Amino acid sequence: MLQERVLRYLEQHADEIVTGGQMAQMFGVSRTAAWKAVHALQVRGHRIEALPNRGYRMASDSDGLSAAKINRHLTTKHFGRSMEMLETVGSTNTYLKGLDTAALPEGHVVLADGQTKGRGRLGRTFFSPTREGIYLSVLLKPDIAMQEVTQLTLCAAVAACRAVQTVCKIRPGVKWVNDLFYSGKKLGGILTEGFISAEAQTVGDVIVGIGINMGMVPAEVFHLATSLYEITGETGKRNDLIAELLNELEQVYEQFCDVSRRSEVLAEYERHLFILGQKVNVVQHDKTFSGTATGIDARGALLVVDEAGEVHTIGTGEVQFSEEYGV
Repeated sequence: MLQERVLRYLEQHADEIVTGGQMAQMFGVSRTAAWKAVHALQVRGHRIEALPNRGYRMASDSDGLSAAKINRHLTTKHFGRSMEMLETVGSTNTYLKGLDTAALPEGHVVLADGQTKGRGRLGRTFFSPTREGIYLSVLLKPDIAMQEVTQLTLCAAVAACRAVQTVCKIRPGVKWVNDLFYSGKKLGGILTEGFISAEAQTVGDVIVGIGINMGMVPAEVFHLATSLYEITGETGKRNDLIAELLNELEQVYEQFCDVSRRSEVLAEYERHLFILGQKVNVVQHDKTFSGTATGIDARGALLVVDEAGEVHTIGTGEVQFSEEYGV
């Protein structure tokens, strides 16, 4: 596709001014076709400077999705080595579920510039404006029991915290079980979906979806949500963060699949839980109660001590840590 070839060429000559004539000659197209490709890339969010009577130059802080930039920073063996990049999709998880996953390798990634029907846990909507976040899903094929699938959410949370800290130099926290937070506001979320193999009655494929807010936060949710741009004031790190997220996720996943090291993952997840020691409200389908979050057990379930001193093991349900920020 001409757009991708032009994008790669501009990225390879990021510090240079490239003329329309150069690109036309390079790709065997007209100058008009080259200009249209540049314009389409600009619409997709790539910051390409148009310099009158001189040519085009890729801006250093361009944040458009780029397979070349992502691949440049990947250190994985499998994760992200097979990747689909979409402009807009209903949901990356839903899209990946609709593919013939048996024919895809473990670590296959679906990445979108925007989602129109982004999904979160408990049937909630995940706000996914175009070019304002990271929206990706990863295909896993673990050899685990069905009751262990939810622990892959913990793996993704650990990987996301590591990646954000490495690339953006801030340390997010985790609100059990699947939300990333910073200074009391939601930064991102994780949705893990496992599928039972009808033949063997075991876990088949697992899809882990990760969303991280990167850009401007709409006024209507500003009191609830934040983004890496709002926190750091920096842009141009989306591709770097995607690569580091996949690097970390593969490492954490390998730790988790090694049963002798699984406790290391759970311990790291617990260190990121900022609600420990706080009063929380637990909402389950048949009851609601208040207590203090004290830790997690060996399966990743949250431990909450109620006002009578009874310890509750929370494997499902919703935990709200205040009326103001409860989601």
